[in-house]
Amino acid sequence: MTHDPKVYAAIDNLPMFDTQVDFDQDRSTNNLIINHHQYIPDNFVSDLKSHKMASASERSGDMMLALTVPVSAIEDMWTQYGFDAMNAPIAEVRKMLQRLHLDAFIATNKT
Repeated sequence: MTHDPKVYAAIDNLPMFDTQVDFDQDRSTNNLIINHHQYIPDNFVSDLKSHKMASASERSGDMMLALTVPVSAIEDMWTQYGFDAMNAPIAEVRKMLQRLHLDAFIATNKT
Protein backbone atom coordinates (compact mmCIF):
# COMPACT_ATOMS: atom_id res chain seq x y z
CA MET A 1 0.00 0.00 0.00
CA THR A 2 1.50 3.33 -1.01
CA HIS A 3 0.58 6.70 0.32
CA ASP A 4 0.63 10.01 -1.48
CA PRO A 5 3.29 12.20 0.22
CA LYS A 6 1.13 15.29 -0.35
CA VAL A 7 -1.46 13.84 2.03
CA TYR A 8 1.03 13.68 4.87
CA ALA A 9 2.71 16.99 4.01
CA ALA A 10 -0.10 19.01 5.59
CA ILE A 11 0.03 16.89 8.74
CA ASP A 12 3.83 16.74 8.99
CA ASN A 13 4.24 20.50 8.65
CA LEU A 14 1.80 21.50 11.37
CA PRO A 15 3.51 23.75 13.91
CA MET A 16 3.31 22.73 17.54
CA PHE A 17 2.42 25.42 20.06
CA ASP A 18 2.65 24.00 23.56
CA THR A 19 0.86 25.40 26.56
CA GLN A 20 2.77 27.60 28.97
CA VAL A 21 2.47 27.80 32.73
CA ASP A 22 3.27 30.96 34.68
CA PHE A 23 3.34 31.31 38.43
CA ASP A 24 2.52 34.47 40.32
CA GLN A 25 1.63 35.46 43.82
CA ASP A 26 -1.47 37.34 44.92
CA ARG A 27 -0.04 40.19 46.98
CA SER A 28 -3.20 40.66 49.06
CA THR A 29 -3.63 37.02 50.13
CA ASN A 30 -0.12 35.68 49.48
CA ASN A 31 -1.71 32.80 47.53
CA LEU A 32 0.01 31.16 44.60
CA ILE A 33 -1.61 31.88 41.23
CA ILE A 34 -1.07 29.41 38.39
CA ASN A 35 -1.84 30.73 34.90
CA HIS A 36 -2.11 28.41 31.90
CA HIS A 37 -2.03 29.95 28.44
CA GLN A 38 -1.22 29.09 24.86
CA TYR A 39 -0.05 31.47 22.17
CA ILE A 40 -1.77 30.82 18.83
CA PRO A 41 -0.39 33.02 16.03
CA ASP A 42 -2.72 34.57 13.48
CA ASN A 43 -1.11 32.67 10.61
CA PHE A 44 -2.06 29.38 12.30
CA VAL A 45 -5.74 30.24 11.97
CA SER A 46 -5.38 31.74 8.49
CA ASP A 47 -3.49 28.64 7.27
CA LEU A 48 -6.31 26.45 8.59
CA LYS A 49 -8.86 28.66 6.84
CA SER A 50 -6.96 28.27 3.54
CA HIS A 51 -6.77 24.53 4.05
CA LYS A 52 -10.50 24.43 4.76
CA MET A 53 -11.38 26.34 1.58
CA ALA A 54 -9.08 24.15 -0.52
CA SER A 55 -10.64 20.97 0.91
CA ALA A 56 -13.84 21.59 -1.04
CA SER A 57 -12.10 20.93 -4.35
CA GLU A 58 -9.67 18.19 -3.24
CA ARG A 59 -10.24 14.46 -2.98
CA SER A 60 -9.94 13.10 0.53
CA GLY A 61 -8.04 9.89 -0.18
CA ASP A 62 -7.00 7.70 2.73
CA MET A 63 -6.16 10.56 5.06
CA MET A 64 -7.51 14.03 5.49
CA LEU A 65 -6.73 16.82 7.93
CA ALA A 66 -10.06 17.38 9.68
CA LEU A 67 -9.31 19.33 12.85
CA THR A 68 -6.36 21.07 14.43
CA VAL A 69 -7.32 21.91 17.98
CA PRO A 70 -4.92 23.66 20.37
CA VAL A 71 -4.21 21.99 23.67
CA SER A 72 -5.77 24.87 25.59
CA ALA A 73 -9.09 24.39 23.76
CA ILE A 74 -8.98 20.64 24.45
CA GLU A 75 -8.35 21.34 28.15
CA ASP A 76 -11.12 23.96 28.30
CA MET A 77 -13.62 21.54 26.75
CA TRP A 78 -12.77 19.05 29.49
CA THR A 79 -12.67 21.40 32.49
CA GLN A 80 -15.63 23.61 31.55
CA TYR A 81 -17.95 21.13 29.80
CA GLY A 82 -16.72 17.66 30.78
CA PHE A 83 -16.18 16.87 27.10
CA ASP A 84 -13.24 14.52 26.46
CA ALA A 85 -12.13 15.62 22.99
CA MET A 86 -9.11 13.30 23.07
CA ASN A 87 -11.32 10.21 23.12
CA ALA A 88 -14.47 11.41 21.38
CA PRO A 89 -15.18 10.65 17.72
CA ILE A 90 -14.02 13.38 15.32
CA ALA A 91 -17.61 14.16 14.34
CA GLU A 92 -18.47 14.87 17.99
CA VAL A 93 -15.40 17.07 18.45
CA ARG A 94 -16.38 18.99 15.32
CA LYS A 95 -19.91 19.54 16.70
CA MET A 96 -18.48 20.74 20.00
CA LEU A 97 -16.12 23.17 18.24
CA GLN A 98 -19.07 24.55 16.28
CA ARG A 99 -21.17 24.81 19.44
CA LEU A 100 -18.38 26.79 21.13
CA HIS A 101 -17.83 28.99 18.06
CA LEU A 102 -14.33 27.59 17.55
CA ASP A 103 -14.91 26.80 13.86
CA ALA A 104 -11.48 28.24 13.04
CA PHE A 105 -9.93 24.95 14.17
CA ILE A 106 -11.96 22.90 11.69
CA ALA A 107 -9.70 22.22 8.70
CA THR A 108 -12.21 20.85 6.19
CA ASN A 109 -15.65 21.55 4.79
CA LYS A 110 -16.28 17.83 4.37
CA THR A 111 -18.35 16.06 6.97
